[in-house]
Amino acid sequence: MKKLRPMQKAASYAGRILPGLFLLANLFLSCRRSPVGDVQQVTNALVGAWQKISPAPCSQGYPNVIEFTANGVYQTQSEETAVPQVWDTGTYEVDRQLVKIANAREVARTYRFVIKNEMVTFEDDQGCKFPYRRL
Repeated sequence: MKKLRPMQKAASYAGRILPGLFLLANLFLSCRRSPVGDVQQVTNALVGAWQKISPAPCSQGYPNVIEFTANGVYQTQSEETAVPQVWDTGTYEVDRQLVKIANAREVARTYRFVIKNEMVTFEDDQGCKFPYRRL
């Protein structure tokens, strides 16, 4: 009978230690998860069709309508004008509040953007701000 007591003590210690180890492991794994507002969510917020609402002269080179797809491609629609369009069709990449847009000629530019109340406002490297409303 004396030989069972050390086994009982070991089982008692294991019964106390294992839940604590399990709790520490869960805490460690939860700290390593991606933050809630990661890049994918920002990218998804940009996906969809947007119509330009800015009459600002500096925004004439940007399309009337732009549509971002979830696979990183965009398309535009604009009236025929003498001003060449900066965006036509191509690819885009989002990194936080910056979007890198490459056109069909593979010329890429980076823009700041803010999405608020179903509106996205882009800002180019010269400080021109041009808002679009979600369609």
